Amino acid sequence: MALPWSSSLDVSYVGAHNYNSLAFGSISTPAGQLPIDRNAPDTGAAYLPQYQDPTLASTVPGATAVTTDLLRPYRGIGAITTTWPRFHTQYDSLQTAFNRRFSHGWQAGFNWTLRMRFAGNTLSPQHLKHNADGTITTESFQAADDALLSDVGLRRHIIKANFVWDLPDVKGSSPAAKILGAAANGWQFSGILTAGSGLPYDATYSYQTNGSNVNLTGSPSYAARIKAVGDPGSGCSKDQYKQFDPAAFQGPTYNSIGNESGTNLMRGCADRTLDLSVLRNIALGHNRQLQFRLDAFNVFNTVVLNARATAIQYNNPADPTTIRNNQYNADGTINTTRLTPATAGAGAATGAQALRTVQGQIRITF
Repeated sequence: MALPWSSSLDVSYVGAHNYNSLAFGSISTPAGQLPIDRNAPDTGAAYLPQYQDPTLASTVPGATAVTTDLLRPYRGIGAITTTWPRFHTQYDSLQTAFNRRFSHGWQAGFNWTLRMRFAGNTLSPQHLKHNADGTITTESFQAADDALLSDVGLRRHIIKANFVWDLPDVKGSSPAAKILGAAANGWQFSGILTAGSGLPYDATYSYQTNGSNVNLTGSPSYAARIKAVGDPGSGCSKDQYKQFDPAAFQGPTYNSIGNESGTNLMRGCADRTLDLSVLRNIALGHNRQLQFRLDAFNVFNTVVLNARATAIQYNNPADPTTIRNNQYNADGTINTTRLTPATAGAGAATGAQALRTVQGQIRITF
């Protein structure tokens, strides 16, 4: 839509429906998951009596199971990666753009993407079931897992704005006007605003002992998920040592089918970064020009935390609540061994965007 004052407004729906996407080997593999393996041991296989090694003794589920290749439906053969056109995503957004062309010494632009949906099953690993008659189907819980893990990673708002302002020149032939013009003319002021919602993320888990896939799901090919038992917070906090509450999570236990929690349960810190630039052009005659320029990136020194210690370490599935990489002691004081990003405990920030950076330039054009 054309608007007055040399400006325009564009409002668009932008969507994409992706279906029957193939997965083969490491291509299109869901993040953090294994490739589709036609010969993957079924969920729970390591718990079955016929797959136990009689030379081993343990009460831990899956601990006495035979090796992976002997757990497979085609015994003694390794992984058989295959294509399987099952993955799909749906993306819906409303995109708005306002632009004013350079006129009367200034121009401006504003772009806002409102993401309404980004869902699918690309983060849900396919659980195969090998039937006695030789057919291969998906497990009965596959549809429920797909629904639970359907949030592919929706970042709600993305904003980009810019402006350029060419300051008015002082004109006149009087000596005062010439002196004032020599100091005031040729200046230009510009800036870019980058803003938007934080990136989504999840907490993950690891066990010191007895917590491998074969113990938790009965199959080395399928992983369990961390269990959400409380409110972890939004995922962003002014407290660098507590971006989320690790006590809101527990490690998964045995007989898992990967449905302990959904995906992208938390959001990182919102972005609101302003970059500014000021320059002055001085004409030297004969098509020559001297330019002085000063750029300030993140001019307000805004702290945007963008990395966190999301992996929570536990003892074992029989003790899925005791956190080994704790950021806080039992009495609520900070663990003094975890005060730096390199040693950060669960829930603490480990990185942030660059703080204010200033650079200057002198350029001669001829």
